[in-house]
Amino acid sequence: MTDPPVWSRVPTLAPILKGAARGLRRTPLTVVSGAVATIAAILLTEDIGDEHVLTPLLWSAILGLSLFTGLRLVTERLGRRPWVRWAADAGGLAVLAGFYAAWGRWSEPVQVARLLQLVAVFHLFVAVAPYLTGPETRGFWAYNRRLLERLLVAALYAHVLFVGAAIALAALDNLFGVDLAGGAYMRLWSVAALFLMPWFFAAGLPEDWAALEREEEYPRDLRVFTRFALLPIVALYLLILLAYFVKVLATWQWPSGWIGWLVSAVAVAGIFSLLLVHPLANRAGDRWVGIYARAFYLFLLPAIVMLWLAIWQRVGQYGVTERRYFLIVLSGWLAGIAVYQLLMRARGIRIIPLSLGCVGLLTFAGPWGAYRVSEGSQVRRLAGFLERHGMLVDGQARPSAGDVPPADRREISAALRYLAGTHDLDAIAPWFGGRLAEIDTILTGREAWRADGARARRITAWLGVEYVPEWQGERSQWFSFTADPGASALAVAPYDSLLIVRHGPPERGPGLRAQAGRGRRSVDVYQDGTRIGSLPLDSLLAALRSESRGSGRGAPVPAERLRLTRDSAGLRVTLQLSSVGGQWENDSLVVREFAGVVLVGRR
Repeated sequence: MTDPPVWSRVPTLAPILKGAARGLRRTPLTVVSGAVATIAAILLTEDIGDEHVLTPLLWSAILGLSLFTGLRLVTERLGRRPWVRWAADAGGLAVLAGFYAAWGRWSEPVQVARLLQLVAVFHLFVAVAPYLTGPETRGFWAYNRRLLERLLVAALYAHVLFVGAAIALAALDNLFGVDLAGGAYMRLWSVAALFLMPWFFAAGLPEDWAALEREEEYPRDLRVFTRFALLPIVALYLLILLAYFVKVLATWQWPSGWIGWLVSAVAVAGIFSLLLVHPLANRAGDRWVGIYARAFYLFLLPAIVMLWLAIWQRVGQYGVTERRYFLIVLSGWLAGIAVYQLLMRARGIRIIPLSLGCVGLLTFAGPWGAYRVSEGSQVRRLAGFLERHGMLVDGQARPSAGDVPPADRREISAALRYLAGTHDLDAIAPWFGGRLAEIDTILTGREAWRADGARARRITAWLGVEYVPEWQGERSQWFSFTADPGASALAVAPYDSLLIVRHGPPERGPGLRAQAGRGRRSVDVYQDGTRIGSLPLDSLLAALRSESRGSGRGAPVPAERLRLTRDSAGLRVTLQLSSVGGQWENDSLVVREFAGVVLVGRR
């Protein structure tokens, strides 16, 4: 009889190697995906190879971690033959290959959105994979509990290894002068997070399905956390939302656009908390769980109604974008789950991850998907503005023949900026009859940094419409006036003093001083610390706004249009601005900056 290998007699190493072998044997493509993701991440860190090849390879491999895990669990649970498992793995490889091939055809915002969408879908797939068929049993909750525990432990182990190895590398560097490459720590983290962590997680996947069905233990710490921390917080936020709903009904004012994110966060936290306490619902001493669940879904419905009102307002004003599309879909899913739970008095929880995963998959592509619907909405919206001002006739774009109001200029600029940055401009290219390639030339230098804005600016220039940058906001209009540098010099003969306008807190010193007033809405003149005159800017800027038809930007204005004279306390005070800028929000004025001088003389 041969002796066992030496390594098997090392007590701390044998279980680790045995678990690693079990994980590799059970989910080989999950481990391979982690290895590929690690190599791609290291090469990207070291700037080795083609970024356009390695980036989609990295994300495809990361998606493969959950996809191949879920496929293997499905085939194992159903007891299929080996060739079925190989076919499932081949299908997973085909899905990832399609994702890799399509990556380069998507813009950066669409790449991020589609990646996050698939990450969510594949993780939900792992959550339901062994229980896709047949009635839901108590093992489903126990299985997901094991997954969550294993994920947390795997993350802890991987990052402890990373921190320990990083400290060792730092010691070699500082104590022995070992020269480390700049990306050494990033390479180390890639190995720990993308290779060791998924492998460790796969090695601990549940195998004894019958034992999960018999499991009745509920962790005491989890009971305390959910009952005395998570559930009360969710209840508090639900009451806040309910009170806000009453306020909306009482004042009949549109709900704030911020309400969408609050409702979504409360709904996710509430459903997650109910999933955590689900096993307690059938226990004699914890009947409150069922009552809490019904109350939660009942109170969630008014919040969803508010969310729909807010979405309707935003979509009516600005059309559909990917974020609004997903918010619409999420709110519809929440309403469906709430009604289902209330009417059917359903006790199962599998419907929640299963239905959400199906919704995420259905909205990924197709004419009903988030990206086609959003693009079509913004194209129709842009066409409506152009047709309103005669810039799109019979499907052909032409320069504007008249003035376009500021609000429409802002919306035209925003729609073009969105299409250029998210979906390219293929959908509107036929409007320009082949001229779009001449207008939308290759961007270099500073323009390439914000290509969507630069491309939109070129198209609006061709249309004869002043471009409105994104930073000007939705309800505010920025202005900037500058005195004509070619203007004649300002005569100072009638005056005794010339003062530079000071900004900041007023100074109470002796002599004459010119000081910017509160909110920069005026220039105040002080004599020995006492204010002797004030020059308000409101009327001057209102006149300039009217003359510029509200645009507030453009060529320099004559110097006398930036001059203001007032008589006060036997003195004549004249303000000559060289520049002034700020914003109008509806009828209110906010001055951000100005520069100029003040002349003071006796009358």
